[in-house]
Amino acid sequence: MGNSEFPPEISEISATSGENFQHSDPATWPKMTDKTRCFLIQHGPEQERREFFPNTLCDFDNRMRHFSSKWYEKIHPNGEKFVRYWLLYSNKKDSLFCFCCLLFSTTRTNNLSEISKGFCDWKKLNPRIPEHENSNEHQRCYSDWKNLEKNLKEGKTLDSDLQRVINGTRCIR
Repeated sequence: MGNSEFPPEISEISATSGENFQHSDPATWPKMTDKTRCFLIQHGPEQERREFFPNTLCDFDNRMRHFSSKWYEKIHPNGEKFVRYWLLYSNKKDSLFCFCCLLFSTTRTNNLSEISKGFCDWKKLNPRIPEHENSNEHQRCYSDWKNLEKNLKEGKTLDSDLQRVINGTRCIR
């Protein structure tokens, strides 16, 4: 994908900072704007899937630990699997991030929604991941993500309504 397909703020950051934007790696994302948010939602989250992730020395017990792709799935007590599409791994930071909380969170109280940090305490993934996905803030952000995604697909955003007015057509809802 060429830089010309990115919103201006992404192309500009890639060109001036030498930093290559990768929509699959949240650590390379620019400051969130409406255009960037729409771009990321239209392309959707992309999870890094591989057999082995880098080992990191854990401060707590001085052991080497790493992320596992198994965390991308939640297995319910009845055996049903649910994919956590919102969970993203960053190669650049060797950390986890929450796609929808990066896009919509206003509190930034959790490392999964903090672009400068991410979550990398591999020993504490359980209970941190379940706590995060059950939090009110995550559920609100997830709902905002899915609503905007639906509206973008259906052309029912404020921008599309304004464009129809500019073009002289009526807005029908």
